[in-house]
Amino acid sequence: MRGPLMFAVFLILIYTASAATIYGNIYDLSLDRVEGAVVEINTNPMQRFVAVNGTYSIEVPPGKYTILAYYRNGQPMAVAENITIVQNGDYVLDLFLYPDIDDELFDDLNLDIENPYPDRKFSWLIGAALLLILAAAFFFFRARKNKGESKTEYSKEKIQKAKPDLSRIISLLEKNDGRMTQRELRKELPLSEAKISLMVAELESLGKVKKIKKGRGNIIILEK
Repeated sequence: MRGPLMFAVFLILIYTASAATIYGNIYDLSLDRVEGAVVEINTNPMQRFVAVNGTYSIEVPPGKYTILAYYRNGQPMAVAENITIVQNGDYVLDLFLYPDIDDELFDDLNLDIENPYPDRKFSWLIGAALLLILAAAFFFFRARKNKGESKTEYSKEKIQKAKPDLSRIISLLEKNDGRMTQRELRKELPLSEAKISLMVAELESLGKVKKIKKGRGNIIILEK
């Protein structure tokens, strides 16, 4: 009986002599100790215990280890640290827990995801409204321009129907860069001087031409 007991004591002494101690405190992000965190280390077999006072201490032989600490009461927090033990001795490793955001926690957070980007939706509405305003302005000015062109064409058509000779004066002015003397018009039209003067006066009253007195003659300018 004494033989096996002595052998067991011998093994314990050997393990103790070849073991290192890893210890430290467990903190949250506010640097407060976290009491009740669970600590695990991947020794063989795995060790797991509760750090009641916010501190932990583990004895391990030389090797590479991963220490995992997590806290599930209230705000879930966790951390994993790797450490390599080369020789015996004491190793201080404080653990700082971070909020544990994983797929299982989203059910507890009760997130409202119906409209995660309300500002973006509002921006789309503003953009759509601006596009509508620009489109309306474009069609308004286009219609106004077409109306003005139609009015000008109507005025020309009215002149042509009323008096063909008035239309001919307009055509002559257009061919001569919008400017002719009354004498030059007289040469182009088989009409009397008095008749041409009356026609020019009528076009001037319609706002189609402007007559400028120069010396003994008149210069007829086509209005744009």
